[in-house]
Amino acid sequence: MFWWLIGIIVCLLLWGSLFRSNFSLAFGITFGVLFAIVLSYLVRPYVIDMNSIPVWLPPLPLATIAIALFIYGAVVWFRGEDNLPKPKADASDNHH
Repeated sequence: MFWWLIGIIVCLLLWGSLFRSNFSLAFGITFGVLFAIVLSYLVRPYVIDMNSIPVWLPPLPLATIAIALFIYGAVVWFRGEDNLPKPKADASDNHH
């Protein structure tokens, strides 16, 4: 119990220092922890009773990573073109 409490305090101190240095990362960690808490309550009945594990539960971590990478790729696909440098006009393109 004592080491668990020390681990929680160290994690909270690191998380608090992230809010000052990198707010986006700390905000993402906040949502990630909240998502993990909700997911753990949804999966807990299947983990406690080992006889009734559904087919979708073992590949859930890989599927979650694949979906997250797909969403990230889609966001980069649509928002990435705005960040590309614009092509410069060549002198040979101007036919006067």
